[in-house]
This record gives sequence, structure tokens and C-alpha cells, in this order.
Amino acid sequence: MQYSITELIKPPQVLDVRDTVRRAAGVIRASGGSRMLVVREGRVTGSVTEQAIAAFLASASDPEAALSQPIDSLVEYYPVFVSPSISAQDAARAFAEHGVDVLPVVDEVGGLRGVLYRSEVIALLTMNLRPPSVGGMATPLGVYLTTGSISGGAGSLGLYLTGITLGLMMIVSKIAADSLVGLLARYSIHALSPALAAAISYHDLYSVASVVLSITLMLLMLRLSPLAGYHAAEHMTVHAIEAGEDLSRNAVMRMPRVHPRCGTNLLGALSIFILITSEFRGEVAALVAMVVVMLGRRAIGDWMQTVFTTKRPNDRQLANGIAAGDEILRRFHEHPSYQAYGFARVWNMGFVQAAAGMSTVLFVVYLVEKFFNTTVLF
Repeated sequence: MQYSITELIKPPQVLDVRDTVRRAAGVIRASGGSRMLVVREGRVTGSVTEQAIAAFLASASDPEAALSQPIDSLVEYYPVFVSPSISAQDAARAFAEHGVDVLPVVDEVGGLRGVLYRSEVIALLTMNLRPPSVGGMATPLGVYLTTGSISGGAGSLGLYLTGITLGLMMIVSKIAADSLVGLLARYSIHALSPALAAAISYHDLYSVASVVLSITLMLLMLRLSPLAGYHAAEHMTVHAIEAGEDLSRNAVMRMPRVHPRCGTNLLGALSIFILITSEFRGEVAALVAMVVVMLGRRAIGDWMQTVFTTKRPNDRQLANGIAAGDEILRRFHEHPSYQAYGFARVWNMGFVQAAAGMSTVLFVVYLVEKFFNTTVLF
């Protein structure tokens, strides 16, 4: 199969012949390579290498003054240029024959269109192109993965059902926590002496207890639900993709369940902040809460992922995550340069659909409260 390199062409990072030796050395170092293309009036005139810069500085009588010299005299002939219509196989042949790691792509009049990197051509030919980062979400219908521009796995219906599921869990945990804490309050207040009972602010104490118990019950329900297994499969698949691993069962099974970009980290940090500021008032309490969250958010999030929001996926859940990964990689391989913008990107992230599902549950609760003139949540 002949692959086109059109979508692999990247904007060129180049030097101008008038640039100084100092700037050239800095740009080459930042690029991670050992040479940089040099242009004159928009056309490639050659390249400058670290080796040429080193030789120039070694022979200079005043190395500091030499750094301010233009690189024009250091430019070396570049051995190969390619057309935008070249195939990936021909590009690989050019890389092999000339021993370079970047190919200048020029149009029919010699204008620089961009550059082609050897690593990306090899990745295309070996079906190993990878997006720089992948996000995702666990849904009742399986794993959803996205780069923000393309997506794979469970679609919008699954994301909507995730919102509904989390909304129902939130309501059930809130009702159960309020009921248990209220029952405890009625019994405990009679067991205390009148003086001690008057000294305790039951409203604040039981409000905090209700929040803690509600969060705990919701996390337990999440742990017991299939979402935790799909959540782990999502993380393990994302780890494998970002590590360049083949999406085989054995490779994905070796990946960790905890991921540093998981939304659980934000949930854990927010929960700790709310608990501290609801129990202790004032600016000092808010400052302490911020310090605790900033220093411990990663540890808190990792612990919550390990204990509550993920669990070892079963074979079906793992296979579903791998299938979502295969789908997103196939779509990325077909259009590696595609970028979604605006609402399309927001939609691909999945939060709109999940928020719509949760809003549906809250709206139903509102209607129940209004119709029956009762209080379900607040």
C-alpha cells in the first residue's frame, strides 16, 4: 500500500543565513537534533550542524565575538529535497540513502513547504503513529477515548448515560447519608448532657458528617459498578497508546490502572477543599485547604483511583478498552494532522454529553419535588 506523506508535513523550524552562531546553537539544542535547515529568502540553502559550530568556535581567536557572527559561512550543502507528492516508501528510501533525519519538502519552484521527519515516516509505515495525548471516559456502554479532534469507542449515548449514572449515584448517596446522619443526630442528642449538647454545634457537625458520608457512599457505589472496570480499562489502554505499545491483551494488562490526568484527581482535591473549608471558617482555613490540595492532590487522586474509581477490569471490559484504542489509532492514522476547533472539540471531549445526562437527572428530581411538594436533595 502506498501511503501519502501529505499529512505528515510539519511547519518548518529553520534558521536564516543572517542568524548568529549563538542563536543557531540554541535553536539546534532545543530541537533535540544535531543540525538545522537554513533558508535564504524563503528557500532552503543548506543546513548548519553542531559539528560545524564547534569547529568554528574552536578555531576562533575570540570565541565570544564569534558567537555574534552570522552563520552564512557555516552553511553546508543539504543532500536531498523532496516533493509533497512523494510516497512514504520513497521518503523512507531517501532517509536511508542520505542518512538524514529530516527532509525539506519543496514545491515546484523551490519554495519551502515544510519538513518531513524520519520518525514519523517510519511510524506511518509500521502503523505506529500515535497522538501526543489521549483522554477518555468510562461509560455504561464501554470505554470512550478521544484526542479532542477524533474519538473512538462508546459514543455520545454512552457519555449521556454516564451522566445519568453519576447523577443517580449522587442522589442516592445524598439521600442515604442525610437519612443516616439525621437518625444518628436524633439518638445522640438525647445521650449527651444538656450542657454538652448546648456546647456542640450540631448543624455544622452533622453537615460535615453528611458530606463525608455522601462522598464515601458514592465512591463505594462507583467501585461496585461496572464503570470502575471500564475506567481501569480506559487508563490502561491510554497508557499503552502513549507508551507506543502494541494494543495486545498482554501489553495492556501490564499497564497501571492509575493515570495522572484522570478527573478523579480533581474530584479528590475538590472534596478535600470543601471538607476543610466547611469545617473551619475564615481565610486561614481556605489557605490551609489550598496548601493541602496543592501538595497532596496527586497522592489523594492516586489513592482514590486505586481504592474507589478503578478496579481490575474483566476480560470483556479490557477487550472493550482495546477495541476503543484500536479505533482511535486507526482514525488517527488516516488523518494524523486533523484538528477540531471550537464546539467540535468541546463536543469530542465528552463533557457536554455527560453534563446533559446529569442535568436530566437533576431536572427530574426538580419536577418530583415540585409536583409532590417535597424535598429530595436540599
